[in-house]
Amino acid sequence: MKNLIGSLLTVIIFLMAIQPVCAKPNDEQLKRLVLTLLAPKIQEQINHYYKNKLTVSPSFTPFLDGTDVDVKYHPSHIEVQVKTIPYVGPHLDVGLDSMRFSMDNSGLIVVLEYKHIRDYDLPPNWQEIIKTR
Repeated sequence: MKNLIGSLLTVIIFLMAIQPVCAKPNDEQLKRLVLTLLAPKIQEQINHYYKNKLTVSPSFTPFLDGTDVDVKYHPSHIEVQVKTIPYVGPHLDVGLDSMRFSMDNSGLIVVLEYKHIRDYDLPPNWQEIIKTR
């Protein structure tokens, strides 16, 4: 009986010492996964906003500086706020944009909001891509 109790205590202590590996809401790996899943939708929103402002569609780089992600968990969905700085050419910033998405448990992604926060000036040799107002 003593051996059984001692063995059980050893197992319990061992199990308590092992920490499960799980993503916390703002872990970098989780943010990278969310950005990878949302990249097509983010680019789609950027294309839509800038189509009337520029003759070329800006890009965004999800894993470099300039993209910030905040993930909020709900029982039925995940809400994601993304701030990004789209660019043209050799990383010439054109603006700062914020967008909010909802992903339900089936994987459906819905755009909740797109907000253009600010424009950045392009250098003189890139002015020709700006559509006239």
